Amino acid sequence: MGDYGLHIVVSLMMTTSILTLMGTTLRVGWIQKHERLRELFNVPVIWVVLRLLGTLFGLIYLFQFGPELLKSESVGGAVFVDIAVNVLSVYIGACLLLPLITDFGLMEFVGTLAGPTFKKWFRLPGRAAIDSIASFVGAASIGLLITIGQYERGNYTARQASVIATNFSVVSLPFSIAVATVAGIQELFIAWYAFVVLACLVAALITPRLPPLSRKRDSYVAGLGEDANHIPWHSQSLLTEAWDRAIERTRTAPGVRQFFATGITNLMFFVFSVITAAMALATIAALLTFHTPIFTWLSFPFVIILELGQLPEAAAAAPGLFSGFLDQYMPAIAAASIDSQVTSFVLAGLSVCQIIFMSEVGVIILRSSLPISFTELVIIFLLRTVIVTPVLIVGAHIVVG
Repeated sequence: MGDYGLHIVVSLMMTTSILTLMGTTLRVGWIQKHERLRELFNVPVIWVVLRLLGTLFGLIYLFQFGPELLKSESVGGAVFVDIAVNVLSVYIGACLLLPLITDFGLMEFVGTLAGPTFKKWFRLPGRAAIDSIASFVGAASIGLLITIGQYERGNYTARQASVIATNFSVVSLPFSIAVATVAGIQELFIAWYAFVVLACLVAALITPRLPPLSRKRDSYVAGLGEDANHIPWHSQSLLTEAWDRAIERTRTAPGVRQFFATGITNLMFFVFSVITAAMALATIAALLTFHTPIFTWLSFPFVIILELGQLPEAAAAAPGLFSGFLDQYMPAIAAASIDSQVTSFVLAGLSVCQIIFMSEVGVIILRSSLPISFTELVIIFLLRTVIVTPVLIVGAHIVVG
């Protein structure tokens, strides 16, 4: 996209808002008649508001008019250049290539090999490992898109899909490196990342066994059921079984036209359903975190807990515990302003471990067919925060202290 990245992002956001008004308010016929367009542009009022806000924020920064904060580099620049342009570039490549991961045998091969481990420890099918790998090397949203697709095809139950989406859609390794750099602990990256992985595994073991995830039903999408991957095979070895299942899947792999149709459908979902609303929430997150005392007030009771964990500058760090719900960058940015590496270690870890953030993952989940409500997302976020924070505090004292 070169120097035109910002212009492309704002143009797409304007297109999204115009089509949303046409589909929701004017109820234009050609949108209502097309099922896919109707899903994208005939939306509840809250999504109309978020899309219009996101577009307004983008126009303010692009044309440099209006409130000083919104057109500043610390808010508008951070959201629309540092986040939006990079996110869009990831979406374009990943969405078009995503069927290569899901439709040509790779999920069956890796899923079969990982099956015993994932079933024993996480009560999940082995193919969930692919979701995690896609997140690890690409982006959390890519792993999440795989999860949504597999749920809609009847390969995951409601419980399995909900658990994977909220516990295994981890942010990528490149993003983790960026977080450590922003937080000023890049020289501790290997040790820090080891404790981040440990904290995520602990949360993945505990969170699904607590409400609301433990109450999700093990039922498939209406009209669909278990596919061949759930039927026991009797091969001589696990590797042979994985290979046989992968080859079996390739026999029903999509042709060229269907391949690109699936990729374009995935891309349309992200471009029109996610980006505009996500950028609205990211802008609001930046304003609330750094220019209001709201998170300071909310986090006041937790200052004592952090002090018990012997974290220096606990009062400055506490708002970072919750700001990550709005955007994943917020705890890391908060860590950058703190002198203590122990405290920065913990806040940087929260940026990666909390997983649920409304500026991207939360919007995707709420706009998808996954049976997870906003209230449940809040509860899961808080549970993960409570679980991973002690692990990160112990890690910080071991590595830094």
